[in-house]
Amino acid sequence: MKHLFFKLFLFFTLCVSAQEYIQIVKPSINIRMEPSTSSPIIGSALNGEIYITNGEVPKWYRVLLPSGESRWIYKKLVQKVISKSMIPDSLDMLVIQEELKIASDDANKDSNVEMIKDLNKIEINNLLFDQYTLLVLQNYSINPADYEYIMTYSHPSGTGIIQPVSENLVSVSHIDYDLFKVDRLNIYIETRRCFKLGAALDAMIFMYYANEDFVQKLCFEDGYGSGFDNCYNIKNIYKSVMEEPNLVVLTKEGKMRKTNLVLKETVLKIPE
Repeated sequence: MKHLFFKLFLFFTLCVSAQEYIQIVKPSINIRMEPSTSSPIIGSALNGEIYITNGEVPKWYRVLLPSGESRWIYKKLVQKVISKSMIPDSLDMLVIQEELKIASDDANKDSNVEMIKDLNKIEINNLLFDQYTLLVLQNYSINPADYEYIMTYSHPSGTGIIQPVSENLVSVSHIDYDLFKVDRLNIYIETRRCFKLGAALDAMIFMYYANEDFVQKLCFEDGYGSGFDNCYNIKNIYKSVMEEPNLVVLTKEGKMRKTNLVLKETVLKIPE
């Protein structure tokens, strides 16, 4: 498992430091891992697409992709532009958001079995995340430079009524990608695209209703005393039903995989 929100934070940080754009002027060109025509291809950029650029060398522009990774596009195939185009009002932003989240989940799943020479698991996940995300954006003719806007979009609501349900201060430890264990309890929390690493991390679990939507968030402090403002949506709550070394399980895709942890969905119950 792996999300989304660490990548969003990295993407936002890099966006703030460099708001320059390039536009593709050829039908379809390669995005490369390094500034060389012999470098591996990350994906394809289509004619008219606009990317954030955050650096350059004599023949290449460095572009920022949704994962927060910087990749390279050949200069002769693009032109510099001063701003992004507007996203059409006819697009359903929440539907696109959900498709991007599904793309993120697919990248998480596929990175567990994909093997790419000289890349570790996290690098493979980033590569797949960018490939899948670009396909979604291209399907809606949305510029990759607008990824930040899409993922932070929220539908305007009338009263914006928030009804708190619970707040729990816990200690959590990172298990794998976006999976955390609540220390001393048989509770596992799966978030979307979070790379908050470490053990015995102080965190808050917030539950509330936003209008009619039930929301669960796992929130961390970015610095001591800064407040629990670094929040990630909780995707699922699990409990462990088996924990032994060298277990073999059959996945929904019909594949046998080794594991040492078997989880079952549950509801969050924190002892008083």
